[in-house]
Amino acid sequence: MDELSVLSSRLERELKQRIDELNAEISRYPGPIARCDAQLGGLLEERARLVRLAEALEAFQATPEIFREPA
Repeated sequence: MDELSVLSSRLERELKQRIDELNAEISRYPGPIARCDAQLGGLLEERARLVRLAEALEAFQATPEIFREPA
């Protein structure tokens, strides 16, 4: 396995772990005031950003190596 694959797999694991942590934290928020809570909004934004990053990483991993942009 080349270095890029190793780093990509590591990033994928770390993203999934952080998304899972955010999901757990968000699920513990009380319902009636949750939408008014600024901290919850920040958590939701962070989760959305990480999900987009995970999707981009998945698309990158699916791209054949010969078509990848050089660094």
